[in-house]
Amino acid sequence: MSCLLYCIGRRREAVEPEPPPGVGRQPVFLVTQGDLSAAVSHTAAVSQTPDLADVKAHGRVVAFFHRQRSVIPMRYGCLLEDELQVARVLEDHGPAYDDLLKELSGCVEMGIRIMVPGKSPEPEISRGLRPAPEAASYGAQSGCAYLLNRQAHYAAVERGTEVQQRLAEQCLAHFTGLFVNSKIEGPLPHLPLLSLYFLVPASLVESFTQAFRRLEFFREARLLLSGPWPPYNFVVKGHL
Repeated sequence: MSCLLYCIGRRREAVEPEPPPGVGRQPVFLVTQGDLSAAVSHTAAVSQTPDLADVKAHGRVVAFFHRQRSVIPMRYGCLLEDELQVARVLEDHGPAYDDLLKELSGCVEMGIRIMVPGKSPEPEISRGLRPAPEAASYGAQSGCAYLLNRQAHYAAVERGTEVQQRLAEQCLAHFTGLFVNSKIEGPLPHLPLLSLYFLVPASLVESFTQAFRRLEFFREARLLLSGPWPPYNFVVKGHL
């Protein structure tokens, strides 16, 4: 039977509490190889469109082990053939996992989403904008008006992107000394949303939260703080 992988951590000799049930209410157990261990459960298959209960069960298992030790969290759906393949993966990627665990040691993930007010101009374009004044002299040549409108649209998108990038830079500077790594996701086309992820030492979570509350230069945007979480966004696909 296949194994669903939840997370990878260092092997521990001490007896640990029993983890919560995994996806499909299957028991979760550890596969060890050398100094590493992987939390897995048996499964016949993994749906490409999992229901919410499965996703929550996966998250609970990862969170459980993350409370016990530093772990490399895996996204839902990481499937291996059997326990032997799990052990081979731990052996083949052992040095890389060891380096990553050193980076993640004692840290959690904090997230900040920056939403810049204002709607995208795209819906207005799709409904059809009035020709710009410069296009009036072209009369029925609506193609020129369309191109001018598209130019205005992309200029607006670029301005919005510049605002988001500036806010991201200010945000990173504001939290200097409170994180060991960071990642930026976005901005997305036609969506005024920027996601920032911070790898924060657990001992500095409260200081990070207080610093977030002191932000004063984001009057032009709405911010949302989340976390602490296992550091999902600091694990890449190449780690498996």
